[in-house]
Amino acid sequence: MMIQKLKLKIIKKLSKNKKNVAKILTGTFLAQGISLITLPIFTRIYGAEVFGTLALLSAISIIINSFSDLGLTNAIMTEDSEKRVIKIYKVISSIVAPISLFTGILIVFYHGIFLPKLEVNVLFLFSFVVISTFTSKQIHVCYTWLNRNERYNILMKNPLISGIILGAVGISLGLMGFVKYGYFIASILGQIATLIHMKRFLPKNMFTLNVQDYRDVVTTNRKFVVFQLPTNILVSFKNQLPQLLISTLWGVGMLGYYSITVRLLQLPIKLIANSLGRVFFQTTSVMYREGKNIGDYVYKTITTAMKIGFLPMFILMSLGDIIVVTILGTDWEIAGYFIQILSIQYFFMFLTFTTRGVSITIGKQKYAMISNCVQVVAYIIGATVGRYVFNDIFIALILMSSLFITINIIYYCNLFKVMGVSWIKYLIHIIFNIYMMLTLTAILRLWIFN
Repeated sequence: MMIQKLKLKIIKKLSKNKKNVAKILTGTFLAQGISLITLPIFTRIYGAEVFGTLALLSAISIIINSFSDLGLTNAIMTEDSEKRVIKIYKVISSIVAPISLFTGILIVFYHGIFLPKLEVNVLFLFSFVVISTFTSKQIHVCYTWLNRNERYNILMKNPLISGIILGAVGISLGLMGFVKYGYFIASILGQIATLIHMKRFLPKNMFTLNVQDYRDVVTTNRKFVVFQLPTNILVSFKNQLPQLLISTLWGVGMLGYYSITVRLLQLPIKLIANSLGRVFFQTTSVMYREGKNIGDYVYKTITTAMKIGFLPMFILMSLGDIIVVTILGTDWEIAGYFIQILSIQYFFMFLTFTTRGVSITIGKQKYAMISNCVQVVAYIIGATVGRYVFNDIFIALILMSSLFITINIIYYCNLFKVMGVSWIKYLIHIIFNIYMMLTLTAILRLWIFN
């Protein structure tokens, strides 16, 4: 009887998770549909330079954003007390506002010294960085809050709101002749609209001036400040480092091609992995709080993600150049080659996003910190060797991608070892997927061109 009740409970939980994933996927699919329709228009209106400049400014803003909450946002998911969760929310919001203003000033000075060739109005630069930093962090906090409370009916509308605003405003401003700043303005307005939508369902009072609140939150969540904060900084810096390296070594024009590459490769992640990852993080957090072993659940999730992510990444790897030229035009052919080189790396990123927060849940933020430190060094080595030894961006991307994949495999092997799951099973599974993707791509390319 007990076994039967346990089975029914598990089945009910899995069914609920599927419904939650479906809700988020609905909004994401519609938003990405809008994105696919508008992207060919955007690329023809704005060009590689605009996309490259936006990618560089966004990269800087994201790095700043990584430390603006002191690493406390994920504490919202793991905290037991609702009263303390509200206090964490207020402290984060209060910290982010002044940091956003201060960093906007720093970026203006940074622009004058290190980016004099970047033709961006200083006042616009300041405003973009401040607004982008504050709103994007607030969006992340709101997402985490609503995810904790399983408000997926609200979350499913976010990408749709952002996509509609970006498409409508971006195209309108471009056609009106605001080519230099139109896409930037549309991007910011999309973030603001998304934030307003979510803020309606969070506590009205979002700031606190009580010094004791800051002490309590930081003391209670010390592990997030000590481990999660540096990890967040490293993750953001690592994720944005390719953009910084490419813009520095090859210019914002080449960064524009790379940014479109990333955007297309992220489609499967945004469509599927992000939604799965949010539900996964919420589910594993609850399981861990209840004292359950999450190892088998994590392994099942990541192997399922391999099956789901294989097809879209295989298509992009084998047909990336053809897809880009067909949709975006011959001017963007370089982006197609980038897609083919980076597809396997983004397959691994698909798996990472699907199992979001696993190191946080099991209290192994240190593993993530070490992994990201090594990846930063690997990116720098790959880009530097590609530029100064071979003078070839394609070789640079191959080196950076290969090193990323190797480090990611080692990281997950160690996580599975901690969770009591066979890391050898994972290793065999992932190597098989890489082998099949490379082999099938070679066969398909030979068949197409012969």
